[in-house]
Amino acid sequence: MAETARLTVTPLEGARFGAEISGLEPREITDAQREAIWQVYRDRHGLICFAFDRMIEEDELHAITRIFGEKEVAPGLINGMGKMTPEGEAHLTFEEQISRLEAEGVDPYMTFIGNLDPKTLQRKEREKKFFGEWEWHSDMSYVPVPPTFSLLHARVIPAEGGDTGFCSQVMAAQALPAELRARIASRTAKHDSTYGSSGELRPGMSPPPSPIEAMGHAHPILRKVPTTGDEAIFLGRRTNGYIPGLPLKESEALLDEIWAHATQPQFCYRHKWQVGQVVVWDNRMLLHMRHPVDEDLNRFMWRTQTKGEAVIPA
Repeated sequence: MAETARLTVTPLEGARFGAEISGLEPREITDAQREAIWQVYRDRHGLICFAFDRMIEEDELHAITRIFGEKEVAPGLINGMGKMTPEGEAHLTFEEQISRLEAEGVDPYMTFIGNLDPKTLQRKEREKKFFGEWEWHSDMSYVPVPPTFSLLHARVIPAEGGDTGFCSQVMAAQALPAELRARIASRTAKHDSTYGSSGELRPGMSPPPSPIEAMGHAHPILRKVPTTGDEAIFLGRRTNGYIPGLPLKESEALLDEIWAHATQPQFCYRHKWQVGQVVVWDNRMLLHMRHPVDEDLNRFMWRTQTKGEAVIPA
């Protein structure tokens, strides 16, 4: 435990990376605290849990988000950002879509994740897949410029289940066998946009005939993290992943090998949530997933994210 800029910093229990920070007042963040938070980010491999003894307000979550960068729109609200362009909307600009959402009372920079209505907190119907295990992924990596940081704020947490797993792709890259590194050093992998992490089809999407035809964007498998200088493995999602230039069978085999290496237990941490927490992670450095939730229980989170930069090959 350490004290800095009126913040208390504690390494996350049972993890080789990540830290908990308490003492932050989101509406009164000082420059010294911003510097201290960024130092914790660098020291603890891109994962921070802010502890609060209450549920924070929307403006407070946006204030915390601004520590890490310019806010990015939520997935599935803007055409081309996890949403297929509806017929007759191809002419709409980004600004026009933002204005329309705000006029409808929708915060275009906030995502609500769970099985509760955001306004009434009444249960809403979700597909069975929602309650199952969500696969390892990096947020919105299927776009050319994926968001850098994601933030989750816990509002309603089940007594059991729904934990979030994090896996350091910096540590995974450091431990790459030389032979595997040589085979992927100049390769890219396509990150599929068809399915969400729960396995549900995204709005307007159709299942592709094969991963080769799947919609998405290809990124370098080994990337550079400019804020730390680290090298990291960058995978997106396993579902419909594809390595361009390889026959599908070879791509599948190589991706299986990479994923098996990248998600080994020694690179991972399982976070058990408490109401009020805000967890921040760098998508360039970490994969994340969600453990199953009992269908009779409730889970509800707020999520924001920051704009990213084009992926830099390692």
